[in-house]
Amino acid sequence: MRRLTRALTATVAAAAFAVTGAATGATAASAAPQAQPGSMAAEFGTAAPSSSVRLIGDTYPSKWRDIPQDSVVDDWNMYNRECVSWAAFNIDQHGQSANNYGDAKYWDDNAGQNGYQVDANPTPGSIAQTDAGQYGHVAIVDSVHGDTATVEDYNWAGDGHYLVHDIPIGDFRYIHFYA
Repeated sequence: MRRLTRALTATVAAAAFAVTGAATGATAASAAPQAQPGSMAAEFGTAAPSSSVRLIGDTYPSKWRDIPQDSVVDDWNMYNRECVSWAAFNIDQHGQSANNYGDAKYWDDNAGQNGYQVDANPTPGSIAQTDAGQYGHVAIVDSVHGDTATVEDYNWAGDGHYLVHDIPIGDFRYIHFYA
């Protein structure tokens, strides 16, 4: 009976992960996701987060998280489970807006045109932004340590899931919406 219970528990946990993309009880990614071709993970790799992480956590609303990626447009006119939707949601939680900023590769230009500071200096809460890849990428800076920053984002591996990982500071620009 114990083996059956363990097998059932493992099956339920696997199904929950397949549906939500999150392991039950986990607070940060511990293993590198399978990188999809053309994803940021394929271009930059995926480094495990440092030990000095101050997590925001996956607070993305279930109405966008628990359905297939790119199946709906969110309140900021961005497709669900994309890096831009996750970042726009968190920016909105701080009373600012990235509404209609488009693909991540345009965020630094759009933010600068709207009066936000854009520079090479990451701070906790700033938005890491790169033009790399077809669409670029944005992530929220969690902590800074040496030449790397720990970030939280969606869709780093091209799979539409939440991830906590380190990035090289010099490969990104930083938008200060509220940091």
